[in-house]
Amino acid sequence: MRIGIDCRKIADYGIGTYIRGLLHALVKLGSDEYVAFGGSAIAASLPSGVEHVVVDAPHYSIRELGTMGRAVDTASLDLFHAPHYVVPRMRTPYVVTIHDLIHLRHRNPLARTYAWAMIRSAVKNSRRVLTVSETVADEIRQRFGGNVVVAPNGVDAIFNASGPRAEGRYFLYAGNDKRHKNVDRLVDAFAFVRRHEPANLILVGADFKRFATRDGVILAGFVPQEQLASLYRGAIALVMPSIEEGFGLPAAEAMASGTAVITSTSEALMELTADAAMHVPAKSVATIADAMLRMLRDAPMRAMLIDRARRRIADFTWERCAQLTRDAYRATKLA
Repeated sequence: MRIGIDCRKIADYGIGTYIRGLLHALVKLGSDEYVAFGGSAIAASLPSGVEHVVVDAPHYSIRELGTMGRAVDTASLDLFHAPHYVVPRMRTPYVVTIHDLIHLRHRNPLARTYAWAMIRSAVKNSRRVLTVSETVADEIRQRFGGNVVVAPNGVDAIFNASGPRAEGRYFLYAGNDKRHKNVDRLVDAFAFVRRHEPANLILVGADFKRFATRDGVILAGFVPQEQLASLYRGAIALVMPSIEEGFGLPAAEAMASGTAVITSTSEALMELTADAAMHVPAKSVATIADAMLRMLRDAPMRAMLIDRARRRIADFTWERCAQLTRDAYRATKLA
């Protein structure tokens, strides 16, 4: 099959990690031909042998729907894969990956309406809907129906327990600064921890400038993968108290890095981590703080969680994600 993939976000966090991991693993599987659509800057991120169609179109715009659609329709594809619910207008059959439905809870009513319309259209018109957890798959089926296939994310090989380890006594947060990530409550919980135990909190993945004056909070900003892997390995624990997630890639990366994990009771995070993490109510600052203090003080429990995580995360590979995705591609030919 000749398969096109929208790779405009390949250098981003989140969806970019998904596109990179999946595309490289698909190429390794062989037997199909892949065409990457995106600006000229994406060339350095593409694996060898992938054809590159240069398309520059702004995200979340009317223009991108037409520009991308025309480029796809002229590329003689058997199938197109949209790695995000904003799908261009085109005649080419497609599959779409919907990572979560968080945008349906956006505070801005126009943003909610846009997300609802685009997701409903993507599900209705796609040959298959791919998603990254059973939690999200169930919600898509309940709200929109559709033929939904679960292909969980993988973890890059760089995230492992052997390698350089950052020094210090610190907790780690890795992710963006969107409202559902719940970083404000995490920082408030850490302030309580800091009054009882000497430790720092390192925030990675955004500027987090509003926390610049908070005692013990270190703003690391955006870091390369090598540094992030080192930070995971050296942390007392990764803390991910999200109100909602579709999968929870930082938790998976931390587990693979031999690091204890604290997450919220968000269903997708519970699905991912199972009994290999501590789980706390996202909106309880006191409970988040208690979990962090226990991680500091209970080394045997921390070691137990790390061992469980090592076994739990072994199945989350990009190779498995690619195989499940390719099976979905193949199934479109039989539909």
